[in-house]
Amino acid sequence: MPNKITHPLKALLSPWLTSTEFSSALISGMTLDSRHVKKGDLFVALQGALLDGRLFIEKAITAGACVVLSETKQADKHALISHQNDVMIIHFYQLSKILSELAYRFYFPEQDCHKVIAITGTNGKTTIASLLANSLTLLNQKSAQMGTIGNGLFGELSSSLNTTLDALSIFACLNDYQWQGAKYTLMEVSSHGLIQGRVSALPFHSAIFTNLSRDHLDYHGTMQAYADAKKILFDEFPIEQRIINLDDKIGATWLAEYSDAISYSAKGNKTPSHRYLAVSDVHYQAKGLTFEFNSSWGDGKISAPFYGDFNVANLAAVITQLLVDGFYITEIEKIIPLLDPVAGRMEQYNFSAKKTTFVVDYAHTPDALEKALVALKKHTKSGRLTCVFGCGGDRDKGKRPEMAKVAEAFADRVILVDDNPRTESASQIMNDILLGFKQPELVDCIHDRKEAIVKLLKQSQDNDLILVAGKGHEDYQIMGNLRIDYSDRVLLVSLQLLENQKANL
Repeated sequence: MPNKITHPLKALLSPWLTSTEFSSALISGMTLDSRHVKKGDLFVALQGALLDGRLFIEKAITAGACVVLSETKQADKHALISHQNDVMIIHFYQLSKILSELAYRFYFPEQDCHKVIAITGTNGKTTIASLLANSLTLLNQKSAQMGTIGNGLFGELSSSLNTTLDALSIFACLNDYQWQGAKYTLMEVSSHGLIQGRVSALPFHSAIFTNLSRDHLDYHGTMQAYADAKKILFDEFPIEQRIINLDDKIGATWLAEYSDAISYSAKGNKTPSHRYLAVSDVHYQAKGLTFEFNSSWGDGKISAPFYGDFNVANLAAVITQLLVDGFYITEIEKIIPLLDPVAGRMEQYNFSAKKTTFVVDYAHTPDALEKALVALKKHTKSGRLTCVFGCGGDRDKGKRPEMAKVAEAFADRVILVDDNPRTESASQIMNDILLGFKQPELVDCIHDRKEAIVKLLKQSQDNDLILVAGKGHEDYQIMGNLRIDYSDRVLLVSLQLLENQKANL
């Protein structure tokens, strides 16, 4: 049964507004979406970049909203109250700026939120969040996660359209997880979410910075602006623990600014002025990797069922957070080998008849693609390494030739496919990518992802390794304005079943 909340409007709005009209109003829910309004809800009508929530006030009232907060851009209209069908409409100047605090006051009026750990950076957020949630669960600490692959208690995720949800949804979810007994939530925090203030009122327990490489320049404009957006998390929040990747250039710069920060390194680096974890003696094996580490908490040895240097870095971040929170090295050494693969993150699909392995990964930036290909090279003793990728439409066009350069440098063969073309021409996107190749004539262009994967399986040779990049966990493609059902992972599972059926005939 759901956790019921009823909050007096007067108390909810007291930091910003007071009125005798508020005294009798009770709020039992909050929403930004008129389609989700229930009787007794407070409807929040924001003036968004794409939609003006004020256009849906009448619909929200019809659905049962008992009060409406309507954003105004005019300071002189702040606190004005009007009525529609006996429902109070409160005009609020720059409402979006206080929405996070409003949500926190509503969902956590009398108790503190459980421990929320923020993970930010260009790459690794989803993997670190998932592995931490998994690790904490194995350590008998019920955990939830919020991010790219979904939101919910560990192992019970529901899909999400955005890495970081809107402010109301964030606190509604956190309240629900706490009610279900969660001790931790692992939250991927995007640069968009930080800039737009979606988490501005959240008292994070820890923040982990992974790295910074080219992405989202269509939104931020420059790498400096992108870095500044990420740094908001470390500068403007009362975080108990700042955990930062020393191997990243930006991370090393930030560490110099925070004397209380904790560094982690997959390359054995450490700084004398910070608590630290440093990895050494990494070995790459057919089905995983091993490494040792020394740290401010002692030394340990790790065996893990994952591929690549970047997963060494991801595990280093995970282990550092666990050590900081007081878990013993002996406990950590026992649970790391038990961790599950992360959906769409270097997931392996083996075809024994062909002696071929497909690996599905979300890599959709030049840096992520390079890391994935370099990782697979280290685990490949023989056979060809093929890279299958595309680029999204209506997004940063500058990275398209950069992705091509990476694929050509590190793969033996490259196949271009469609990613999410959106409203751009799929052919034009491919042409933009082809400009980055020195030998474009050696690149195969097959728009249909299924056709490309089936063809590669038929043509594969012993010990071939095929990276299918870009979509990862996603179960759709966006063509024009249509969202079409499609999953690399589902397709490969069906091809595995087909192979097994043929083998049993």
